[in-house]
Amino acid sequence: MTSYIKFTPISGAKNEDALCYLLEIDEVKLLLDCGWSDSFKVDDLYHLKKIAKQIDAVLISHSDLPHLGAYPYARSYLGMTCPVYSTVPVVNMGKMCLYDMYQSKTNEMNFDTFTLEDVDNAFDKITSLRYSQPFALPGKCRGITITAYAAAHTIGGTIWKIKQDTDEIVYAVDFNHRKERHLDGTVLHSGGVVLDSLTRPSLLITDALNAAVIHPARKDRYAAMFDTMISTLRNNGSVLLPTDSSARVLELSYLLDQHWTTNQLQFPLIMLTNTSYHTAHFAKIMLEWMGDDLTKHFSQTRENPFEFKYLRLCHKLEDLDQYPGPKVVIASNDSLETGFARDLFLRWMENTPGQATNTLILTDRSAPGSLARKLYDDWDKTTDEMTSTTNESVPLNGRTKTPVKPAIDYDTKHHLTVFRRVPLEGVELQEHEAIQRAQAERDAAQAAMIARSKTIMEEDESDVSDIDEADDTMEDLMTTQYDLYVRDAGRSGGFFKQAQSYRMFPYLEKRKKIDDYGEAIQIEHYMKDSDLDRIQAERNTVGEGANFGKEEEMQIDIQEPLLPGRDQTPTKYIKNEQDIQVHCLLRYVDLEGLSDGRSMKTILPQIAPRKLIIVHGGKESTDDLAQACQSMDHFTKEIFTPSVGEVLNVSAATNIYRVKLTDALVSSLQFSKLDDYELARVSGRIHFPEDSTTPSLDVAISGEPSKWEPSVFVGDVRLTEFKRILQAEGISAEFKGEGMLVCNDQVAVRKTGAGQLLVEGVLSVDYYKIRSLLYSQHAIL
Repeated sequence: MTSYIKFTPISGAKNEDALCYLLEIDEVKLLLDCGWSDSFKVDDLYHLKKIAKQIDAVLISHSDLPHLGAYPYARSYLGMTCPVYSTVPVVNMGKMCLYDMYQSKTNEMNFDTFTLEDVDNAFDKITSLRYSQPFALPGKCRGITITAYAAAHTIGGTIWKIKQDTDEIVYAVDFNHRKERHLDGTVLHSGGVVLDSLTRPSLLITDALNAAVIHPARKDRYAAMFDTMISTLRNNGSVLLPTDSSARVLELSYLLDQHWTTNQLQFPLIMLTNTSYHTAHFAKIMLEWMGDDLTKHFSQTRENPFEFKYLRLCHKLEDLDQYPGPKVVIASNDSLETGFARDLFLRWMENTPGQATNTLILTDRSAPGSLARKLYDDWDKTTDEMTSTTNESVPLNGRTKTPVKPAIDYDTKHHLTVFRRVPLEGVELQEHEAIQRAQAERDAAQAAMIARSKTIMEEDESDVSDIDEADDTMEDLMTTQYDLYVRDAGRSGGFFKQAQSYRMFPYLEKRKKIDDYGEAIQIEHYMKDSDLDRIQAERNTVGEGANFGKEEEMQIDIQEPLLPGRDQTPTKYIKNEQDIQVHCLLRYVDLEGLSDGRSMKTILPQIAPRKLIIVHGGKESTDDLAQACQSMDHFTKEIFTPSVGEVLNVSAATNIYRVKLTDALVSSLQFSKLDDYELARVSGRIHFPEDSTTPSLDVAISGEPSKWEPSVFVGDVRLTEFKRILQAEGISAEFKGEGMLVCNDQVAVRKTGAGQLLVEGVLSVDYYKIRSLLYSQHAIL
């Protein structure tokens, strides 16, 4: 059984905007990622706003802004109420990302697009999943199973597999097949082999961001970066590395701390983000989500790799004053549009006579239109011209080795909008203080009025309580009381015999005090004798009632706040346009942690999807990947490159209809079992009656296919599974060549790019036995 499947890009198609896609399976609407840019322009969410209330579930793949930046806003202001799913690291690091962005924005402007409460509320509603853990969606989504697989690139980064009936959809964007310092490569292509459970999906959705990129060797990139750093530091300059605050920052910080440790460097190495302490804390407690080498090292040495030896954590710009002289600073944000990275760029990279030349090392190209992307484009253009004249490419094992491009001496004027928060002075400060005094007086008057009203209410309640108690006492006293048992007292006539009773001494029950939360707690009932003695001593010293009735101010396990406290100095926000002459040593070192174009074009044929959708990449990159796939032998020709807002029908069949069959027809069918399904074949013609929109099926042939109709084999047999079946039957089977299973050295079984299974070899007993075993893995209709 197949489903109606539609796909619509909400954002991030034929461009490098944030990722957000609508996947519809029958009546269920799934949102794949919910990203935003650090400009936080609400107009960018135009398409999302129209569908947010209709979404049934959201799947988030990475913890950075392009993948989850719009989620809290959609939850609080666009009416999104559905379940959301991600891995544990995406929840923890995603929250840190948005906390850092919020603080960065409030440091430069009156930012009210969303609040920290919106972030907390949104992330509290995420359901966390583990890798390779199939999860059946509830409610309206019943029947759909999702499974998270490691994508690498970021800690907890996810490739999503979405399955309903026989349809399997794989959403794989921003993955990395190469092993890094803190992460293993994606399971999508682990050890050069695609994971069985991710091969031959009905639909693969992937990105083209790096389709036209070919990476230089990693060791060459790292060596070039370290050489540039050390050269700058020894020439009395400082180095700025813009990065994100929660994802790629882990690889960069661990890499640099290890290099400092190995070489015993004494220059200050600093991570400067608003959430640096908590980012490092979460990294320490999530080692199980990191690479095997990292976890093995921790198991053997008990040294946590994120207990940095040289890297210092700072969360305020003023903290850098503790580290005078040349230094290396990893700062957020990688776009250079906001955050500490932009502050240091304006402070360090402006042309100042007599000042040592500082270095800017970009580790991410960032989004088009950002300051970082403009600088990257300038660097890329200049280095292309330099390398084209020197022709540095050299052959390596039959193919060209990609050279590492050099740093350039950058000296260019940029027109920038500068936002600042500055202290109030003069008349503005006096006006602010007057307003604050007036507000304080109003608050005090309001508090006094509330306290007075509360006192009156308590007195009234006390009077009522006293009256009630007096009434009860009078009632008890008016009743004849005895100190001894009197046999006939209290007996009444009547049919029923009364039990004998013994009179007790008179007892007046105290009424319990009730407050808004129920019975009022008497704190002294729960105190130790030593605490009571101390309180009594305080009363004697300070005066009666000084601490009486107040809760003890005992704070246990006090945690540091997620964000540094705001400076209470009265300030205002200013904005001005400036022409800044930027002078620095500029270099780009690819630390994005993504597979390059050459690798992607090798991996995709091994996944062999039945249909392919390409998203998130410039038009040139998208076309490049699509054309490369079209030219591949034995690869699907159903390749789609939609634009934003374009609706694709990618159902497994061209036309799918739901029809009702009569009992007589059903009883005449011959069913074949496949897994949990029973299948039968019906041939006929669909037509729509003039007076109805419901299709009718005119059955021409039913039951067993006629001679002129070939049998249909239903099922998807994986060669790795078939190998085990053959071995269980005593047939030797080994993979030889590319995807060919050779059995008893006489019969070969292979799968074409279109998914067709071919059995080739000498007609023999083995041939027919192997073919019979292969047929038994299908439902034959």
